[in-house]
Amino acid sequence: MLEDKIKIIKTNDGSHTIFCNKFNECFHSKHGSILEANHVFIKNGLLTNPNKEKKILEVGYGTGLNTLLTLKNSKEKNMIIDYHTIDLFPLKYKHIITLNFPEIIGEKREIYLEINNKSWEKRHKINSNFFLTKNKISLENYNYQKNFDIIYFDAFSPDKQPELWTKDIFKKIQKLLNPNGFIVTYCAKGIIKRRLKSIGFKVLSLEGPPGKREMTKAYRI
Repeated sequence: MLEDKIKIIKTNDGSHTIFCNKFNECFHSKHGSILEANHVFIKNGLLTNPNKEKKILEVGYGTGLNTLLTLKNSKEKNMIIDYHTIDLFPLKYKHIITLNFPEIIGEKREIYLEINNKSWEKRHKINSNFFLTKNKISLENYNYQKNFDIIYFDAFSPDKQPELWTKDIFKKIQKLLNPNGFIVTYCAKGIIKRRLKSIGFKVLSLEGPPGKREMTKAYRI
């Protein structure tokens, strides 16, 4: 099982990440978990959509860091977020509660523990700005009727989890997005950008987080 083959390490910005032996890969960049998540998913994702109300899908719940950062920003900027996240093999709670994300970003640890302790397959009201739905399911089998404004694509890399970076998967993502909705990901591999372009996405190569030259943002047009 995934959770039985992990170890916690500290990244360059002082925040933790988890190294997964099964995939021989970390959940976040060793240059900084929080720096990477903020740059890719918040600065170039959440904050670029001007709507006060947003529907977000996260592919790869992992440690809950992206969820926590989105929750924090929703309160600070008075956004209303309907946040959905999927993960077929979620981490055990005992591993997540040892991570130091709340202290570093200035959020209450009780909030981080709350979102991670919420039951799966159910919609939860975290506060008046943030609603959370966690689904223990693969992206291939995920079906949701209402389209999303933003998709955080945070799966393991194409080398480690190639089944989640195929043209068929991106066609499914395209259908999950509203017109002018977009996907953001840390991955900037040329083959991934070509696949996105081949099915009609408008693909942008943006400056990457520390340690990476580029990241990718792709709009459904």
